[in-house]
Amino acid sequence: MIIPQIEKIQSGLSRSQNQSQSAPVALQIQGLNLELAGTAVLEAVDLNLAQTGVTTLIGPSGAGKSSLLRCINGLHQNWQGRIALAGKDIRSWQGGWDQLRRHVGLIAQKPCVFPESIRANVVFGLQGWRQRRRADDLVETVLRQAALWDEVSGRLAASAETLSLGQQQRLCIARALAIKPGLLLLDEPTASLDPRSKQLIEQTIQVLAQSMPVLCVTHDLDQARRLGGQIVFMCDGKVIEKADADEFFKQPQRLESREFLSWNVCEC
Repeated sequence: MIIPQIEKIQSGLSRSQNQSQSAPVALQIQGLNLELAGTAVLEAVDLNLAQTGVTTLIGPSGAGKSSLLRCINGLHQNWQGRIALAGKDIRSWQGGWDQLRRHVGLIAQKPCVFPESIRANVVFGLQGWRQRRRADDLVETVLRQAALWDEVSGRLAASAETLSLGQQQRLCIARALAIKPGLLLLDEPTASLDPRSKQLIEQTIQVLAQSMPVLCVTHDLDQARRLGGQIVFMCDGKVIEKADADEFFKQPQRLESREFLSWNVCEC
């Protein structure tokens, strides 16, 4: 009786693994290596992102987290390996790197707004004067998605530079969303923000992740817990461990992960 039950369980696990392997992914990274100024920054990085959900990159400074985002976005181009978005190799992306960056939104740690109106900042990436002129519905939609509409709806003509840092960061997210990216990358988006702004941006990330893949770098382990989803722990240019957030924080499998969670350092 026991053997048939074991075989049934193994069969079920095999089907589950096959389904997982065949499930479509938004981003696939295989054997990614990067050298900068003769120093290895990324080594043999493998990573998949599902079509929706949050993946949070954590690890010590210098682990290669930001460099990984820059490779995906095409800001670093001298890497070796394979990066594919929606099954397409980004090196052969139609329209080149500029068009790739329209598909991959990258939000930096410090907000970068243009010395123009709030509305002009939102529609900046839209192609063509007529498209920007007729974008009122889009402006409202993306500002709502970025949890900013209620705060700025009555002053869209005001300079974006009059906004607080937290509002400017959410404006940058809205600007990225306006061009309908297929993937959103965030590099420590709340590092310099007050607790309230941090909370709003975390809520925005979780809402956006219901309909698109979001890859977020953070040094804030409490934030990584709150965001949930998938955790990727990196150290010394390598992916050390990947796991569901609850599983990772409750029972990390690697010694390096346990050291990092206990002391915020690791011996990689």
